[in-house]
Amino acid sequence: MSEILVGKTIAVTASRRAEEQAAAFERHGAFVIAAPTVRIVKTEDDALLLDETRQVLEHPPQLVLVTTGNGLKGWLETVDKTELGAPLREALASAQILVRGAKGRGAVRSLGFEDSGVAAEETTESLVELAMERGVAEKNVTIQQHGKPDPALVNALERAGATVVQIHPNRWEDPKEPAKAEALIDSVIAGEVDAITFTAAPAFEAMMHRAEATGKRHALVGALRHMTVAAVGPVTAEPMLALGLEPLVPERSRMGAMIKQVVAHLQCEGSQDAGFERS
Repeated sequence: MSEILVGKTIAVTASRRAEEQAAAFERHGAFVIAAPTVRIVKTEDDALLLDETRQVLEHPPQLVLVTTGNGLKGWLETVDKTELGAPLREALASAQILVRGAKGRGAVRSLGFEDSGVAAEETTESLVELAMERGVAEKNVTIQQHGKPDPALVNALERAGATVVQIHPNRWEDPKEPAKAEALIDSVIAGEVDAITFTAAPAFEAMMHRAEATGKRHALVGALRHMTVAAVGPVTAEPMLALGLEPLVPERSRMGAMIKQVVAHLQCEGSQDAGFERS
């Protein structure tokens, strides 16, 4: 236990591993507000995922686009419990697999498959661009989606001549306690929060949509410009950068790396403030 962050308030917007993240900041003395802005919903109990898998098997893919390692693992874990497991693995083994980032590559290999390439940037757009470069005309393409998919990217593949099947191992929905997200927006605008963390771009986008619906978007963006905003990686940071914010982004897209960076940044700010007061 340290007192590095005593007097600091940090908001955690994650729906996954939120308690772990909060505990890490609390160990340094911070007061933590846990207010998920979105919720990840797994489709393991959904007939939708199995129906989508049947579509994949009806159109055996020549090309598979993996956007997240967790999504790929979740898909296979669910399907492996059914009679579709073995045929799906055979179909994936026969296809070229392209991945969005290092975590996706690690998941592909840990599951016994080999990938044929990694996108230049860790974005779904970059992944689709790689697929287009490899050629998708008259090919069956399976894309494992994550969160809220961008229909424009699927349309681009189809316009290029691909037959696309989408897989949705999980999706984003409103948080279970939306009042907490609304209260967080008010706290940020009031200047009561020193730092806020995001581990997924949809979490930030959902916060912006909620603020816009209540006429507080302009005030929220203004408040965020004057506080510490942290993103777990470049993909999460994209919508923040588009609004002119300058989030902290760790070199490695990992939650632990983000936490360390936030702690170090706030500690440095505290030292500078103390030095200013002494002078």
